[in-house]
Amino acid sequence: MVYSTADIDESSATEALDRVFAALSHPTRRRLVRYLATRASAPRMSQAAQDNGLSPQLLNKHTAALEKAGMVQRVSVGRESMLVIDRAALVEAQKWIVDTRAFWEGQLDSLDAYIDKLASQGELPPTTPKDQPWPN
Repeated sequence: MVYSTADIDESSATEALDRVFAALSHPTRRRLVRYLATRASAPRMSQAAQDNGLSPQLLNKHTAALEKAGMVQRVSVGRESMLVIDRAALVEAQKWIVDTRAFWEGQLDSLDAYIDKLASQGELPPTTPKDQPWPN
């Protein structure tokens, strides 16, 4: 099979998006992303651990997952490491969510129009009222 450059780019983008959503699947990592996104400046690792009630080891574990997803970078400043959020990965995830939502809203609008058409033609099957049990 021959792959085009577009196929490789799309595959790479899909893998990057998968890593973002996998990283965000854990509540601690979502909390860390929110924490970093709302700060005026990059916190030291020790400060981020303290502010989030995490041990340094646990912060390292979650930070590694966020780094792998391209959402966070550790920046060394002297002997300290700072956590810096990289919003580019979040922007791509948001774009995917917006595009997917638009697609499904369009699909549901089409379904609604189809149901309205059937109803206006008297072609809808009878429904069971919610307060009655299912027929046997």
